Amino acid sequence: MYKQKMKRGIFYIPLIIFIWGCSKTSMTDSISVSETQRQREVCLDWYGYRIDTKKAISDLNLKIETESELMAYCDFFKNVADTKK
Repeated sequence: MYKQKMKRGIFYIPLIIFIWGCSKTSMTDSISVSETQRQREVCLDWYGYRIDTKKAISDLNLKIETESELMAYCDFFKNVADTKK
């Protein structure tokens, strides 16, 4: 009887470690998604003429100066699906 409990306990240890590891990974992914979502929203605000070029560049912490460079950066976010639900 003791051996059966021991076998069952040994089975659960890797399962618990696996679940713990997966939960840590998903927290990291949500942080990066949030930053990407913030960048996307700034770019969409700029495309919609809600903020000017200099404010968009400073909000995105970019080392560019011209509108054409900002457009090249923001082109990536035009077609990205909304990931925040």
